Amino acid sequence: MDALRHLQANTAGLLAQVDESLARWGAPEQHPVWPLLRRTGALPGDAVAGLAGWSPESWRQQAAALRGHAEAVAVVGDDLDRLPSWEGRAGDAFAAARQRIGGDAASWAARLRADAAFHEELADVLTAGRAAVARELARVAGSAEAVALVTDVDLPAAGGESASGPVPTVRAQAAATIAAALLAAVDTLLTELDELSARGPVVVETRVVAADIPSTATTLRVEL
Repeated sequence: MDALRHLQANTAGLLAQVDESLARWGAPEQHPVWPLLRRTGALPGDAVAGLAGWSPESWRQQAAALRGHAEAVAVVGDDLDRLPSWEGRAGDAFAAARQRIGGDAASWAARLRADAAFHEELADVLTAGRAAVARELARVAGSAEAVALVTDVDLPAAGGESASGPVPTVRAQAAATIAAALLAAVDTLLTELDELSARGPVVVETRVVAADIPSTATTLRVEL
């Protein structure tokens, strides 16, 4: 169990109270939590729980599989170059086909490698984002706002005295502050993932030089 899953499991009660308060009491009108709720489309408890169950390992496994496929395709292309040459009209057609297939294999291998690198990049961004959310969750779990929600103790005002006003108002402010901190970290991660997805894999094309290199093996002669 990684840090985010561990923290999410141990703060489930706090996160449930944050979600309940937001759903029941809302937040102050101009509070920064409102645009974050609209962009992420989720309450903080749901967002953190979903992120905790979203492992980057599946992307890394897929990247490894894609790299394996790329190497297999590259081997096929290399093997074509080692085939013996033919003479005559059939030999010309064979050479042209070999060059075409070799070029296709090189392009396919480049695409597979780009897809593998893309999956690794997505996994790296998700790993870093989950760590950032875990750090924010650990911070808010020990905050004064968390104490106010869990214990029903009013937040201290600027002068050190308890804040005045109805308890729902105090709880709503505390919940909104916690929610904004967590959703800001989630929103940053989702934005980075969206930007990566929009960009897509970067394919570094391999230049294929068409050349019919005679093999050292015995030349095959085709009589037409």
